Amino acid sequence: MHLTIRADGGSEIGYGHLVRTAAIAREFLDEDHTVTYATTTPETAEEVCPGEVEVTTLDSRSNPSRLLEWIQVNQPDAVLIDAYPADTEYQQRIREHVPLAVYIDDARYPICADILINGNLYASDLTYDFVGNPPKQLLGPDFVPLREEVRLLADQDPPWRDSPRRALITMGGSDIQNRTPTVIRLFEEFNLHVDAIVGPGFSEQQERAARAAAEAVTPDVSVSRDPENLVERMFQADIAVSTASSTTYELLAVGTPIVCQPVAENQQIIAETLENRNMASVVNAGEGNPGFRRSIDRYMSDASLRKRYSEAGRELVDAYGTDRIYHKITNIN
Repeated sequence: MHLTIRADGGSEIGYGHLVRTAAIAREFLDEDHTVTYATTTPETAEEVCPGEVEVTTLDSRSNPSRLLEWIQVNQPDAVLIDAYPADTEYQQRIREHVPLAVYIDDARYPICADILINGNLYASDLTYDFVGNPPKQLLGPDFVPLREEVRLLADQDPPWRDSPRRALITMGGSDIQNRTPTVIRLFEEFNLHVDAIVGPGFSEQQERAARAAAEAVTPDVSVSRDPENLVERMFQADIAVSTASSTTYELLAVGTPIVCQPVAENQQIIAETLENRNMASVVNAGEGNPGFRRSIDRYMSDASLRKRYSEAGRELVDAYGTDRIYHKITNIN
């Protein structure tokens, strides 16, 4: 099968769409299928996605004409779109030529596709409108696409320590609000090893600020740029401070208690759902440093709370969503 994935990513628009579709691409490649990315951000796609994928460059995020030309010449067996600007009309034009799956985080416009994917916690609570025959609906965390590294560790029991020893800070691929140095400083009074992650979209100035903050505090803080063993560091952490992004689902799957804050509009509903379901400690956008500090203090002093969140996360997200999506797309006709 030849699957074409339409997705973009980068420091300005975030890396989440590329990261989650890269997990799907990896599944197809491992089963000897062909995967092409159609993207307006080819350099980032080549950086984030598996090296075996082919990449074709588009000139517009919202106009499907160039993609349609490519489809007519190369005739893929299916297209997966994970891009907000690909609205109903965009989908209709693609679906006229090839079976179509759409991954979307909300119900902002009617869907015209053969498969609708939304792996978010709240996906089943949304009301979707459809154009044409209704699609197969793959909704909820059973269909959140996670990397193979997450799946392997999600099958293991996470390390347990009554007194936390390790913390992780991961504020997104580009940390659009530049929160990493501030969060590092919030660990000043705690006797922990802290892994602070510098994402691939961090500027040199952001990385210098994170390293300066690490040097200025008493705890042992290790600053790493886009480490290959990030998932292992998640698994080993007793506490993780994160944005309310796709990283949230990786942390839930490996059983790491989360302090999270939404830093973009589309993350707000993830944070609200986590809070409503009592799955994580959520710091709302207006709370600032005191909210982070209260959340960290609670985890440090309440082992039963960390245990409950760890077990609930693993029960909710089993990390086999990528496999389920793969089987649905390969049977899309």
